[in-house]
Amino acid sequence: MVRSALIAALATLLLPASAAAAPAPASVTLTACQPRDRAAEFEARMDKVAGSARMKLRFALEARRPGRVWRRVAAPELGGWRTADAATTRFISIRRVTQLVGPSHYRTLVRFRWVDADGRIVAATRARSRACWQPDHRPNLKVKALSREGKRRYVALVANNGRTATGPFDLQVAVGDTLLDPVPVLGLEPGTQTLVTVRGPVCTTGTSLTATADPLNRVDERNENDNAFTVPCA
Repeated sequence: MVRSALIAALATLLLPASAAAAPAPASVTLTACQPRDRAAEFEARMDKVAGSARMKLRFALEARRPGRVWRRVAAPELGGWRTADAATTRFISIRRVTQLVGPSHYRTLVRFRWVDADGRIVAATRARSRACWQPDHRPNLKVKALSREGKRRYVALVANNGRTATGPFDLQVAVGDTLLDPVPVLGLEPGTQTLVTVRGPVCTTGTSLTATADPLNRVDERNENDNAFTVPCA
């Protein structure tokens, strides 16, 4: 046991200093993940290696939706190959991507190349960053309540619990089998709600009252299944 430990220690001492402490020649890091801004930032680093005159790197963006596999996606901000000056010993490149669409994870794949004075590749590697999660940024209309005020006046409470504004939409009320004319709503910012008043026929006992936000599905929403709310006519 003691002999084995001595042999292992001697082998470590005999290793060249460069082999014992050589850092990874290239890496990429997720430096910022910003769901509120629909953005992510990545930093790539590479060190000069023996025989190289220049260093080159190229970013590519990969995305994976829930239940899917990783795939390459377009990212104009990443551009093409970037080349370091011949005198550079450590090449650092920071790139930011925006307008990310969720729900999805995003990461970057970076290809690194070291070339000699004649442009020949003397070394190459690649690395991937940690992933950045971007939630579904779309708006989401939800009818939260519906009440009757008087005999012919109906009030619906409509909210946007999504992450972006809805833009204009309609609210339509059905009194029993009678479908009323839609009422236009200017739109809702994320996290806000509004009361929409509609006048119509009397809601008689035994029938129901239904309010539907965006009945024609013109707003691209996170969830289309919570746009309607129904109550019985008492």
